Amino acid sequence: MPQSFFQWDPVRLTTHVDAMDREHQKLIEIMNRLYEKHQAKAPVHELKALVNELASWTVTHFDHEENYFDTLEYAQANVHKKIHKDLLARLGTFKAEFEKTGVLTDAFFQFLKTWLSAHIMGIDVKYSEAKKKSAA
Repeated sequence: MPQSFFQWDPVRLTTHVDAMDREHQKLIEIMNRLYEKHQAKAPVHELKALVNELASWTVTHFDHEENYFDTLEYAQANVHKKIHKDLLARLGTFKAEFEKTGVLTDAFFQFLKTWLSAHIMGIDVKYSEAKKKSAA
């Protein structure tokens, strides 16, 4: 069986917040299904359903994440929310392009992979650190 498009790494990608880690794993699972369908040359309507699921779940996840870190003394909350807004805008641009052309590009998949790994390891770990401080 071919390797997944994106693999969960419990060491490098954990936020130490179980609910958020589970949600990140769900995002990865949706991305992997989308990539597999794309590689299998699935019909556009199947790809569209997965792109919509990914976009919808991303909005839900960001809402959950923002609600969570609003409960912490998290100095970067507003910056993090702005990053979420920017990521949703980029995802929306890729989604709109796909809806217009019916084509998922390599740039789209590279965006997904970079976004998720860089965001979790570079940004989400900051609320994990705030959680530790709040618990101390």
